[in-house]
Amino acid sequence: MKLFIKCASRAVCSFCLAFSLFVCGANPALAQQQGQDPDSFSWSVTPYLWASETKLDLTLGNGLSVGDTVSFSDLLDTLDTAVMVHVEGGKGNWSMFGDLTYLDMSDSNERELITIDSDSEQTFLDVGAAYWPGGVGSNLSVLGGLRYSGFDDRYTFRAGGETIGTRRNKNDYYDALIGVRYRFDLSERWSLLTRADYSFGDSEGIYLLNANFSVTVGKRRQNRILFGYQYKQAKFKDGDLRSDFTYYGPMAGFNFRW
Repeated sequence: MKLFIKCASRAVCSFCLAFSLFVCGANPALAQQQGQDPDSFSWSVTPYLWASETKLDLTLGNGLSVGDTVSFSDLLDTLDTAVMVHVEGGKGNWSMFGDLTYLDMSDSNERELITIDSDSEQTFLDVGAAYWPGGVGSNLSVLGGLRYSGFDDRYTFRAGGETIGTRRNKNDYYDALIGVRYRFDLSERWSLLTRADYSFGDSEGIYLLNANFSVTVGKRRQNRILFGYQYKQAKFKDGDLRSDFTYYGPMAGFNFRW
């Protein structure tokens, strides 16, 4: 059970860690493009780092419950590949967004008689639209779309250098996504960016909250440095096993806009 907790923690929560082009948590958005013509097409991309700590609780159908906490540094030790990208573009009162997160992680656990090698691939895709009551670039935007979460975990059991068995767990979850973003303007260059979203459907519910301070940089002050904090909770059910994940920690990034 301890091995399963360790692998599951890394499999589901590690997508929030790594230097990436992932904007779901960075509250990127065109919402930050003050001063731009709302009738011109605008784009936004945000690479960032989220140093999250993760708590996992597993509950079996018979009522047995176990838990564990995985630090950010432990997760980095198992990360092989991370590709995360978010793109958003729009004009007028509407924008379209899509972000893709792919992670490949591996680990090896040596027991007294056998060695267990684990390899985990995770794919997370959010697609949808944002409505801006005041026009693209204003303070408020409302989100709607689809969230996909896919997990592919493979285990190889070895003894004496020989493979004695393999196991694979693959699960796909499709959820409806709704959310809201709001920018609080603190001064000419400083603002507070906030986001809250919730998804539901195949999963048992996923919600995210974050707040980031931003400061404009560059000659035209079009780009932004971001730093803040993010909290996320996700619940999944696979047969009689329920997994509750909680991620929380500081984050920082850079928002490119044009």
